[in-house]
Amino acid sequence: MKNRDRLVLVTVIAFGLAMRAPIVTIPLIIDQLARQLKTAVGNLGILTTIPLIMFLLFSIVVAKEMTRFGLRRALNFGLTVLVLGALLRLDVAWPMLLLGTVLVGLGITHLNVLTPSVVAAYEPNQTALYTTAYSMAIMVGSAVFSLLTHPLSTVFGWWSVLAALLLLTMFPWLMWLAFRLPMPKRPQPDQMIDQSDQLIDEPKLKATAAPLWKNRYAWCCLLMFGAQSIINYTLVAWLPELMRFNGISGAQISIVLAMYSFAGMPVSLLLPRFLETATHRSQIIMSIVVGLLTLLAAVLMFWQSVMPLFYWYYLAIITGAMTAFYFIMALTMFPLKTISPARTAQLSGLTQSGGYLIASFGPALYGLAFKSSPLGIMQIWCFAIVIALCTLASFVVIKMPKI
Repeated sequence: MKNRDRLVLVTVIAFGLAMRAPIVTIPLIIDQLARQLKTAVGNLGILTTIPLIMFLLFSIVVAKEMTRFGLRRALNFGLTVLVLGALLRLDVAWPMLLLGTVLVGLGITHLNVLTPSVVAAYEPNQTALYTTAYSMAIMVGSAVFSLLTHPLSTVFGWWSVLAALLLLTMFPWLMWLAFRLPMPKRPQPDQMIDQSDQLIDEPKLKATAAPLWKNRYAWCCLLMFGAQSIINYTLVAWLPELMRFNGISGAQISIVLAMYSFAGMPVSLLLPRFLETATHRSQIIMSIVVGLLTLLAAVLMFWQSVMPLFYWYYLAIITGAMTAFYFIMALTMFPLKTISPARTAQLSGLTQSGGYLIASFGPALYGLAFKSSPLGIMQIWCFAIVIALCTLASFVVIKMPKI
């Protein structure tokens, strides 16, 4: 690997490390934040919801920002906003915490949207390798900070966790400032038409023009993505507090959250190839197995107050694998199930915008329910229903024709 390639690799890994840790770490210290702010823990669910709202509102804006100002300027802005947001959160007052979280969400939105563009621009012939690298970095960053949060807060105080998150956001910012590789030349307007689109016959061109919101397969894809997203972000926000309520120590909670993040790693490595080569029958069987194992975890939650520590390990591993499974399935199906690059972008945009809209309700609604009934039957039934909907929607997505 050339020095140029190493620089690109380290840069996208730095981006990946900062994409989720600033979000998933906050719930691990949410009880300390609540005491500092003199408010109920249930009122802080918005701190996990805000980044999702930013993803929803600004993903399309960031894409247009890149088109108008260029990749470098768009990332300069996004990374600067991310660092500023992490800095503002060091002042643990309600206005600064809210504003800082908004800026962190906006900064991570830039990384979500623009990191694939960095890979496509600088390493167009090794897209899979570099995409795998930053996808793994997302999970590693989440897992490592889940493990570090308890010892850091024990030895140096919980405020040190916010300081560590600031240092984490500064790493990709500094890497990008030092990133001076020239951008590839822009193609001329008449060269920007994708050749694959020219090979599509007239009926397919009409299908491409049809609005996706009228396509039932697209809605099933959105439902699958949204269901896994609401499970993922609700668990990240509230699983630590639920475990504390059930008497689990802070050290064990950090380990369980790390296992949740690590569980998705083998899925992200193996699933795309499996989806490309396996038959529909094999894919459906795999989805059924994943869905049933996760439903078992939901059913056992009815007896959570008497469950041993092993149960929480099982819950973290199976839900971490499940959310990764359906997340990677959606990302893989976007190009596999569409007839043109334009259609791929349309399906991806509809699915992710709608999915994050669904997910944005999860942490806040669970926080309200937890406040009134921490062991509530309603939350468990909702958990089971969402798992079932996600699994059923995946059957349709697996069998969907190209659209």
